Amino acid sequence: MSGEAQSATRPPAAAQEEKKEAAAATLPASSASRIPAAAQEEKKEAAAATLPASIATTLGCLEFSLLYEQERHQLQCCVIKAKGLKPMDSNGLSDPYVKLHLLPGASKSNKLRTKTLKNTLNPTWNETLVYHGITDDEMSRKTLRLSVSDEDKFGHNEFIGETRVALKKLKFNQKKKFNVCLERVVPVKKVVGGQSRGMALYEDDVSVCVCDCEERGRILLSLRYDSKQGRLIVGVVRCAHLASMDANGYSDPFVKVYVKHTWLILSSYSFNTYKSN
Repeated sequence: MSGEAQSATRPPAAAQEEKKEAAAATLPASSASRIPAAAQEEKKEAAAATLPASIATTLGCLEFSLLYEQERHQLQCCVIKAKGLKPMDSNGLSDPYVKLHLLPGASKSNKLRTKTLKNTLNPTWNETLVYHGITDDEMSRKTLRLSVSDEDKFGHNEFIGETRVALKKLKFNQKKKFNVCLERVVPVKKVVGGQSRGMALYEDDVSVCVCDCEERGRILLSLRYDSKQGRLIVGVVRCAHLASMDANGYSDPFVKVYVKHTWLILSSYSFNTYKSN
């Protein structure tokens, strides 16, 4: 009878499992927080994977590497590939290329670009672009801008997105890889000042620049719509502080105006060219 009584007091396996789970649930927070680093990383990655789609970029990502060879005074940028670019053409694809621009600076020697790849949203360039004659001082104060655009044979090229790298973050003679999301809105500081030939110089502020260009001067325009005749009258008044594009430190500027509807250029007009002004 004693043996039967002992067997009767043994709880079934299911009951024992429930007791173990209840005991684990009542452990102190300090012991419960002892999770291996690998498990914590897995949890972080899983949480990142479940982020809402609205947080994810819609412009795409760009993969590239940078290397500054100090002895040769070379800055090498290897543009590897892009992924998930925003479609810019009517066929749902793009003809992307990457343009490099050393900032500050508006001369043509500061700009390099890759070849254009046709009809793709996931281009692979594997193209190395090199800046020669870069000094240590320039590395400490310049920024490299990488912009991705869609080439358009029948109109002007369309800006997709960009990213910027402060060169002072690079270690000399060590290659650094980047895989970043492109941005569309880039903060640009306005110039401080008063009036300059009727053109306002604004206070130091942060504005939004969504064009494929750095600030390279200002233009004063007038617009008037004639509803009776269905005409838009554009007056080009003057420009100021334009970037010099010629070897003599001047430029031969002209103004071209587009009337654009979605991706189709409806019409364009050119104004006079002024020599070395």
